[in-house]
Amino acid sequence: MTTEVNEGVVSDTAKLMMHRLIARMLRRDPSLAEKARIAHAGQAGQFAGWPFVREWEELLALPTRELASRLTSRDRDMVRLRNSSPFYLAEGVNFGGYDARVRLRRSARRVVERNFGAAQRD
Repeated sequence: MTTEVNEGVVSDTAKLMMHRLIARMLRRDPSLAEKARIAHAGQAGQFAGWPFVREWEELLALPTRELASRLTSRDRDMVRLRNSSPFYLAEGVNFGGYDARVRLRRSARRVVERNFGAAQRD
């Protein structure tokens, strides 16, 4: 049986997985928040007036522990904000290039398929 899954859900799941890795890095190295602030400053100039700019400024002002927790939150706002995350551009955040991203995407697909399949059986 082939399971059809929503590609948007797969993408959101992959971004959540990346942000879980980022949160782990952030807990080990709190200076990563400053690097994200620097990356965000570049985005802010390019996207001045967009709501996500202010929202990320507020998030990046949080204490490290709270920021790490928010990065992995499943609430709608964080699902949306992960699309514009300054951590993707921050120095020191590297997911290993194309092959690693493909593996991450495949892993996210498996998670979504497993959850979708479980929901279908219920």
